Amino acid sequence: MALSFIPGYPPGAPRLLDRFLPPLAEGVAAHYVQKHTRPGDLVFDPFGQSPSIAVEALGLERRVVVASFNPVSRLALSLAVRPPAIAQLRAALTLLADVPTGRDPGERLEPQVRALYRTRCAECDTPTSADAFEWDSETNVPVAKLYFCAQCGGQLQSPTDDADRALAARYKRGGLDYHFLLERVTSATDPDRVHAEEALAVYNARTLAAIGVVLVKVEALASDRETKRLLAGLLLGALDATTLLGQDRPKVLVAPRRYREVNFWLALERTVGLIAGVPQPERAETLAEVLAPGQAAGIYSHAGSVRELAGLLPAGACRLLLTAVPRPNQAYWSLSAVWAAWLWGRDSAETLRAVLRRRRYDWAWHAKALQRTLAPLRHTLSGAGRLVGLVPEAEPGFNASVLAAAAGAGFALDEAVTRADTAEAQMEWRVAGPASGTEAAPAKTVQAALRDGAVEALRARAEPTRWPTLHLAAWRRLARLRLLAWQPNEPLAETNHALEAVVGEAALFRRFGASTESDLTTGAWALASAEVGLESTASLADRVELLVARRLSSGEPVDEHELQTAVCQAFPGAQTPGRALVAACLASYAQPLESGLWQTRAEDDPQPRREELHALEAALHALGERCGFEVRSGPPLVWQIDGQVAYRVVVGVHATLGQYVRAAQAPARRRLLVLPGGRAGLAEFKLRRDARLRTALQAGGWTIVKFRQAWRVTGEPGVTAATLEAALAGDPLEALQQLALPA
Repeated sequence: MALSFIPGYPPGAPRLLDRFLPPLAEGVAAHYVQKHTRPGDLVFDPFGQSPSIAVEALGLERRVVVASFNPVSRLALSLAVRPPAIAQLRAALTLLADVPTGRDPGERLEPQVRALYRTRCAECDTPTSADAFEWDSETNVPVAKLYFCAQCGGQLQSPTDDADRALAARYKRGGLDYHFLLERVTSATDPDRVHAEEALAVYNARTLAAIGVVLVKVEALASDRETKRLLAGLLLGALDATTLLGQDRPKVLVAPRRYREVNFWLALERTVGLIAGVPQPERAETLAEVLAPGQAAGIYSHAGSVRELAGLLPAGACRLLLTAVPRPNQAYWSLSAVWAAWLWGRDSAETLRAVLRRRRYDWAWHAKALQRTLAPLRHTLSGAGRLVGLVPEAEPGFNASVLAAAAGAGFALDEAVTRADTAEAQMEWRVAGPASGTEAAPAKTVQAALRDGAVEALRARAEPTRWPTLHLAAWRRLARLRLLAWQPNEPLAETNHALEAVVGEAALFRRFGASTESDLTTGAWALASAEVGLESTASLADRVELLVARRLSSGEPVDEHELQTAVCQAFPGAQTPGRALVAACLASYAQPLESGLWQTRAEDDPQPRREELHALEAALHALGERCGFEVRSGPPLVWQIDGQVAYRVVVGVHATLGQYVRAAQAPARRRLLVLPGGRAGLAEFKLRRDARLRTALQAGGWTIVKFRQAWRVTGEPGVTAATLEAALAGDPLEALQQLALPA
């Protein structure tokens, strides 16, 4: 049975390290925990990339084991599993703020750090501390400042002045603060020192001064273990927020031309909101305690390697291996090495030292790294157990590396599914049984499997399909036949070359909207033999629309998340529709209420809509006669002149454009499709994503007319056969005027 994609809920609030950790939707991990385990079973996350996996498994009363060699990720996990109360965090920050900084007992750390960002209001000249400065990296000067002025009573932004620029110029990269922080990461003779310098380059010189001052005081602060955990969390959030990398999801350590220098103390204060939560009981345990028979839910976080932890687990101990599969991220891994050294000393970053050296992470390297991690896990899984890989930020190369790695590690794929528009994939494996052979599969066998997977997906969707969906469908077939495991040393390159040859078969596949022939990621693919109007299966977009319309037809409010889930269950595997398609269908028929609920618009209630439909058909019947046509009642209405069909007029309720094209086999000079105005946006959406459909409508002489335009024309007594077409086309859909498939 094909796997149904689990959409999950978008995270409700920003989280610590959000831009670096996998963007995993809430509830997805919980679904797989409930599907494959029972309370008390052992769940093992071998990569420890997403704290939400452990949080959701613990919430369902499972025992959890997590492996993570990255101390930064382990801190994020600790704060997510046992979040501190906001009062605790504020107390810890106050303790830090009140640390004495000089001979004068009244000198405190907070004012000293804020003074690094001192400025004056451009309106009233009141002294204040800037929240941030905007910098131009080419001129290396701050050009704007953002600040709060108590006198003016608001948040303001203005250009910097001479005093602002002079203060910023006092901080240099070669100063004592810089070398203090660099020495905490690497020694002067360490060959990795140059890579540490590259990591420090993503901080402004003044920010490094602030970090140095705060770290010295934190180390000298006498505090208990819990306070140290909270201070480390606050510092980690501030270290993340004050890099020059912006707010997107950076993969490499490259600062933009214009960047924002954030006040370090303000970043500490803002981190309170990121990590505060409802306090939970301490559930951290030793490995022996977690493995003890009859043990209640608890978590063990392993600081060593996955191989080491796997060797400590009894055979068959785990019911579920559940993980967010990591993707290469030089920025996060390099910064983690630096942050760990700053927070806990140079030795704590020893396991991360290799990432400082590596500059390039290709998918073949990543596949081998994943395979080495997964291979020792086979014996830990029980006979009925499963390995589930959640793959956020999925793309073809990433999906291929995950599938190849799992196959090479001795796991047999059950199913894999992707949602292309949100770039998410979900995959399930079991431990593979003995293989029939260990020789490389013949090229023809590999190509046949890839071809069958691609053809099956295109037939199921019955519409042009984007490359990520087609790519995974082909690779999925190969993995399920266990042909990946027996490829030679470079399964990614060899399989991708085979797939390129397959989709290049012009007799079988047709491509729409490609920017270049060599770039397979652009455009959309369909079977060459399939034409709109000849296929027996309605397009996926039309089937999704009808399902959404049925779910709304009762008139009761519908929860958007539940609808997204229901649609994914109705269209599993390669048919999985994009989130945007479901949202477009929902917006076409319903209006938002509160808390994610939607309700059918009044005009789309079945009875009023039927009455309007009949009334409009009658008005169009009269219009045709008034224009001198011989009118034959429908559906569709047929307008003839001199025995020849001039117009076929279809009045529809749904934007199922493919359905109308399939039904329009009889000849006609022109065809009119009259739809409610609420369907116009959905029709536009479908036409923009489906160049084949757009071409079919143009070739068939179709004009799409909105209800309001049709009512307007039927009410104008001066309309004639000569002016009819221009009048009906007065409010056209823009998508019909565009021949190129949008990216």
